[in-house]
Amino acid sequence: MPRNEFAQFRSLSPLVVAGLAVTLTVLLAVPFAPTASAKDNPGDSTRIYTHTYDEVFQASQEAIERMGMFVTDKDKDKGTISGNGDSRAAGSGQRFRVDFEIHIEAVSTKPETRVSINTKCHKWAEKGFKADFLSELQRTLSTYK
Repeated sequence: MPRNEFAQFRSLSPLVVAGLAVTLTVLLAVPFAPTASAKDNPGDSTRIYTHTYDEVFQASQEAIERMGMFVTDKDKDKGTISGNGDSRAAGSGQRFRVDFEIHIEAVSTKPETRVSINTKCHKWAEKGFKADFLSELQRTLSTYK
C-alpha cells in the first residue's frame, strides 16, 4: 500500500476511540440517569417518579401551565387533573386542540408516584403531546430538590 493510505487509517483511529468512549459512557450512565421509567405502559403515557405525591401533583399543574394549557378541573383526593388547550405539533408546526386527563397515584412510600395521561386529540398528535407533557413534568420536578 502506498504511504498515504496508512496515513488515512491513522487519522481514523482517534475517531474510533472517541466513538467507543461515547458508547461506553452512555451504556454506563443510562441506568443512573432518569428519575422516571416507562415500564408500566409501552404506549409511553405512564411514568413513575421518585417524588412525593404532593410534589408530583403540584408539578403536573405547573407543567400544564408552562405548556400553555388550561386546568379545568382538579381533585387532589382522587389524583386527577383535567384540562384542555391548543398545542403545536413538533416539526410541522400545525396547531391542534387537545383535551387531557392526568391521573396521579402514590405507588410506594420510597417515594414513588405514578403519572398517567390520557388525551383526546388527533391520533397523529397524541404521542407527541404525551411525550411533551411528561418531559415538561420531569423538568419541573428537577427544580424541586
